[in-house]
This record gives sequence, C-alpha cells and structure tokens, in this order.
Amino acid sequence: MNSPRSFKRPATDAELRLARELFGKRVHVDVSLAQFTTYRVGGNAALHIRVESIDDLVAISAVLAQVDLPVLVIGRGSNMLIADTGFQGLAITFGSFLEYIDLPDRSANADDKLDVEPVALFGGSVLLPVAARQSVHRGLTGFEWGVGVPGTIGGAVRMNAGGHGSDIASSLVSARIFHLLRGVEAHVDAVDLGLRFRGSAIADHHVVLSATLNLSWSTATEKAENQVSEIVKWRRENQPGGQNAGSVFVNPVPGEVSAGALIDQIGMRGFRIGTAHISEKHANFIQAEEGGLASDVVRVMAEIRRRVKESTGYDLRSEIRLAGFDPTMDPSLVEVLTSESDTSVATVRLEHIFDRNANTSVSTDTSIPISVLTSTSFRDALDVPTEVLDELRTVFNDGTSDTQEQPVVASVTDIRTREVTMPVEPPATESTAAPDRVVIVDEDFRQPSESDFPSDTASESVHQAPTSLRVLITDDDVAQDLNAEIIVGTQWRDTPRSRKLLGLLTGKFVGGNKRKRLVMTGLGVVVAIGVALIILASPIVAVKTVRVEGAKYADSALVRSVSDSLKGKSVLTVDTKTAQERLESDPWIKSARITTSLPSRVLIQINERIPVAWFLGVDNRARVIDEDGLVLSVVEGRPTQYMWIEGTGPNLTAGASSAAAYRAAGQLAMSLPSELAPMVKHLGVAGTEEITMTLKTGTVVNFGAPVDMRNKLVNVVVLLRRQDVNSIISIDVSTGTPVVQS
Repeated sequence: MNSPRSFKRPATDAELRLARELFGKRVHVDVSLAQFTTYRVGGNAALHIRVESIDDLVAISAVLAQVDLPVLVIGRGSNMLIADTGFQGLAITFGSFLEYIDLPDRSANADDKLDVEPVALFGGSVLLPVAARQSVHRGLTGFEWGVGVPGTIGGAVRMNAGGHGSDIASSLVSARIFHLLRGVEAHVDAVDLGLRFRGSAIADHHVVLSATLNLSWSTATEKAENQVSEIVKWRRENQPGGQNAGSVFVNPVPGEVSAGALIDQIGMRGFRIGTAHISEKHANFIQAEEGGLASDVVRVMAEIRRRVKESTGYDLRSEIRLAGFDPTMDPSLVEVLTSESDTSVATVRLEHIFDRNANTSVSTDTSIPISVLTSTSFRDALDVPTEVLDELRTVFNDGTSDTQEQPVVASVTDIRTREVTMPVEPPATESTAAPDRVVIVDEDFRQPSESDFPSDTASESVHQAPTSLRVLITDDDVAQDLNAEIIVGTQWRDTPRSRKLLGLLTGKFVGGNKRKRLVMTGLGVVVAIGVALIILASPIVAVKTVRVEGAKYADSALVRSVSDSLKGKSVLTVDTKTAQERLESDPWIKSARITTSLPSRVLIQINERIPVAWFLGVDNRARVIDEDGLVLSVVEGRPTQYMWIEGTGPNLTAGASSAAAYRAAGQLAMSLPSELAPMVKHLGVAGTEEITMTLKTGTVVNFGAPVDMRNKLVNVVVLLRRQDVNSIISIDVSTGTPVVQS
C-alpha cells in the first residue's frame, strides 16, 4: 500500500496555480491544518477543500485527472502529524454528509425479533465512540472497543483500528470507497481491503464513504454498557489527554510484545526533544506542547526507534500518518519516513476492483448499471469474424463439398473496368436463345481476392478458364443502365441453407436489391423499436427494491412515499429527477442522489442537514436549526439534546433561514472543540448583532457581532487553558483582544 509515512513529491507552483483555476470557489488557499488534528501542530495546506457531497468528490477527481497533486484526506485527525512546513498539495476534510448511522431495530419487528440481522451501516465520518455507544444502546454487541478510540469509521477502516482485544476487521463486512484518481466508487468486500494489524491496502487516493459491520445481538445490554464504561474508565486512568495522536508505534508482536512496554523497558518515559516529550502516563504516547513543532515529535520518534532497535532488536513501525515531511531536508528522519512497498498483492487486488468498475461500470454487488446498455462496445451486426463464419459453414454444411465451385462477385467499384469469368452451367433441357449480354446479380457471393484472379503482368489481363463465358457482374441498377438481362443468383444455382444463414448473418439477402434492402432495413428498425418497447414494459426491469441510505432525521413518510412512487416503474425510464426534487423539499435533506441499476434496483442516498442548536420563537415553540441557520423543524417543548440559544427569536417556519446572528450561533455550536463543549451551558443572541456564551461556572463570554468568530473562539480556548475558569466572571472578545474580568 501507499504508506502514510512515504514522502510525496510536493506540487509545483504551476500545478497549484492550475488547480486553483480549475477548482474555482470550491478551494481555499493556505489553510492551517493544525486545527484539523489532535496534535494541533504543523503548517498550512497549499489548497484545502471541505467536501459536502459525493458531487464534490467527483469534481475533485476531475481536477486530479488534469493536475498531478498529492492528496491528504483528513477525518478526525487523531492519527496524523503535519509537517511544520505544511502540505504542498490538496488537503480534504469533510462536512456532515458522511455522519449517518443506520442500525437495525428489533423493536420494529416484535413478532419475529430473531430474524432481524444485526448489520449496522456507518458513514465514514461517524466518530468511533459515537458508533460504539449507539450500537450498545440499540442492543448490539461486538463494537464496544470503539468507545476508546478517538477516530472516525473511515480512518478505522483504513488503518484497521482496534483496542481491548478486538479491531474493525473482526466485524467489517464491506466498505464503500471512492477512488479520487478514477472518479468511481465501489462496494469492496472486507477480504479485498488487505486488512492487517493496524494497516490495509487503502491509500491516500481512497475515501471511505461508509462501512457495513456484522455485529451480534446482546443478550445482556447492561453488561455491554458496563463494558463501555470500563473502557472509558481505563482510558482516562492509563492514557494522557492533551495534544497527542494516541499510540505512536504499532505493537511489533500483537498480543505478545507491545511497543509501550519496550519503550518502558529502556527507561524513556519523560524523554524530551524541544517541544515534544514521551508521556509519563503511557510510554507509547508522545505529547506536543502548545505552539510546539511537529519536527520535534518526529525526532523523538526517531530516537525511540533507534534505542529500541539497539537494545531489543525490534524495529518499531509508526502507527501515525506523517504528512508533508521531506527526508531530504533532514537525513535523521529517513528511518521514520521510510515507506513500505507500493506493489503489494493487496494493493493490486484493490486497484483491480476499481479498474473493473471504471472499465465496465458494473458495481461489485453484481447489479448491472444502465450505463452498460448505452455502451458503444457492442459489435456491429455486420462484424462477424471469419472464424465464426467458417465454423457455421462446418455446422450447416448441407452436404456441400469444400471443393465445389462457388460463384464469384466483383467489387461494384471495379464494375466498369474489370471483367471476370464464371463457370458454365450444364445446358438446360429446353434450349433458349442467349441474350447479348448476361449480368449476374448475387450479393451473397464472396468478394474476390487477387489469388482468385492471378494477373499477367506482361499483358495486364486476367487469366480465364478455357470453359468460361465472358460475363459482367454488377448490381441491378447498373444492369438496367446496360440494358442487360438480369439473372438472380438463386436462379443461377440453388443456394444451400448454410449460405442463406450466412447471408442473414452478414446482413445480405439472397437476390436482394436496393429496394429490398430499404424494406428490410425499415423492418429491422421496426423490430428493434418493438423489442425496446417490450423490454421497457417488461416486469423484469420494473423497480422492485428501493434502498435508502443516510435517512435519520428526514420525514419518514415522505421518504416512504417517494420510494413507493418508484416501485413498479421501469428502471430504464423511471423519473428520478422528480423524486429527487420531492426529497429535497424536506428541510432536513440537504441533497439527495438517486441511482438505478439493472434489473430492478434503486438506491437513494440522502445527505441530511445536522441539527446543532435551537431557540424559542415568540409563540414559545422551539426552532431547531443547522450550522447554516436553516430552520429544520418547529417543535413543542425543549429539544435539550441540542445547544440552546437563549433569547426570543422570530416565528420562523421549517425551511426558513434565520438571521445572521442565529446562523453564527449555529456555526459556533458546531465548532466548539471537545475540551470546551462540556463546559458550555448555552449560547445567546442579544438583539440582532451580539452573540454570547455562558459557561456552567457562570462565566459569560461576549463575542459581539457575528464576524471573525473563529479567531474569537481560538482566543477564548487559549485563555481558558491558561487561567482557572472558576475565577473568571466574564470574557469579552468582541474587539478581537480578550478582556477578562475576574
């Protein structure tokens, strides 16, 4: 596989300029990547795109087909370290469209609970702790270990993440992956992913869109919940918090020899280089200081590898993805950044799946996409190989000898300049007067070759058999111009069934002329149209199965109605555009994508808006909004699972956009870092231009007008790290510079 530690050639200035032009407004320039990783150190990405839909991935793929850019796909960033010099390529992060969860529900099938398969579908951006807790809550077991890994489903599939005696390979059935270099996606079985201990065949140009897991029904939900609690407790007691990316090195002998134990064995806890040091709490964790250097972290890694190898003989392998580092700038980093082979069997096998999809447009679930029907690769009706014709001659011989003389036809283009000879037929029983000229019309005859008529280079004439009459061979139109008698080929000699069959295969008809050809062509068109109509009306291609992905908050009645409206329609002509527009009329649905595949399947992929906050209207009803301030629903009561925005807002209906202050508050709720979110009691909107945040300690943070919110939030987080929040009455960052009242 393409190792995450291998050094990729940075893009040139010319390549970056061209990419910016091609991406247009989609791309952002010189974006800090530290904010997207748990190490929170490192430089900027030359280009950055936040992907909000599959269409964005397709657009990226189109640009990558024209510009050779290194690509960095970032999920949670909990297993990644960015170089201080940044990443000279395209960094990709994701919006909420891959955060869907589809879990089986036995309660919905109370009459036959045991028949409900414990198969779970998770979007690639779903956090592992969320997936673990949701699974246990639904009565599933087998994924409890995920609560202790701070990554995403996509990242877990790529590195085969695991812990506490299990990993994702133990339950993974398949993954849906998008290939950025080919612009195609495929459902890939787990066996084809090359999964190994903390690794796989998935490369930088692959995006894990979703994963299907085969779990088990729990017979004791309380036991599973206790296991989750124990894992969380163990993690807090044995692993440090702060700026790190979890375990740095892969255990050299899984289950027997751990990297942490080896580092402990040589007494390196607390070892420091510059702004990075080995954790005192866990020897396989390297901590980075606030404002520290990524290069210090890598130098600590290099020193650990050197000492462990010298003392124990084990060659530790990095578990962290290192992006943007150049070993040519520092030879001491070569050992850490050395890549694995890019031509492993697993990698070739995975790429072959995408090759097959790209070449045939056939998905791995064996359904046949409609695009196959429009392929131009089918042979023309006249394109029958010679060997096939020879085989048919043998099968349908009708007793005709291979040595029997066959009529010969000359090319029409040579008709006025070339004369050929034909064998003389036995005389008829009744004598008839021979015409002045005989013209034979038989388009069933084969074309002559030079060997049929060897030429005399001296006389430039064609050799003729001594028993032949001189005849001219042409089509009927030329024959009429010559005022000659027309003898149809079938009258010249009885044609065996084999020749008639061959004539049909080659699109020629015995004794045919232009009028006949026109009639037969028209008949062929009518037959083709009839066959097409029969296929369109056939129940074989009627939609029978409609699969829906990503529907969590969407109106279930609407989704069901749209699904039902598609069933029974021909999969070749079903109106997916109208169905898509109906779905997107639901405020909860940001976008919908409907695809069809033969013989009778439809896939509906829904990209939902994510609720992040709520506020009360004048009518005392709650408005639930997303990060863009769009009102998703109007509900009675208080939806306390979302962030409360204090204050009384307008009576907006579902689908309406709220004012800029509420939109900024929604974005603030969505952007709260994990260390700050548990401290927040609620947000607030005062008037139309002032945003506040109240902490559980009573501290009030005044953000002022909804501008430059990101920098204001960063200032608040940094300040709270340095001061005891219990001693702070208020923080005012409305001007950009924090003013603290204690």
